[in-house]
Amino acid sequence: MPHIVVYSPRLTREKKVACVAALTKAFEESTGLGADLLTIHIEEHSYDNIGVGGKLLTDAYPEIAEREKQFQETGR
Repeated sequence: MPHIVVYSPRLTREKKVACVAALTKAFEESTGLGADLLTIHIEEHSYDNIGVGGKLLTDAYPEIAEREKQFQETGR
């Protein structure tokens, strides 16, 4: 059974829906296989749990820090 794992910062439900649809379409088009058994697993991480270039994303990018703050305030 085909399985795709997506590691990403937290996403809104709408973005997850779009991601799953796009990956499914790409899988079908690139492999010629049907997607009826394709499993897509989205593994989300807080922006505080992702580091790039030796810094946490929330320390390196103020706009990401603000987005993380919004997620924490809404309990998402």
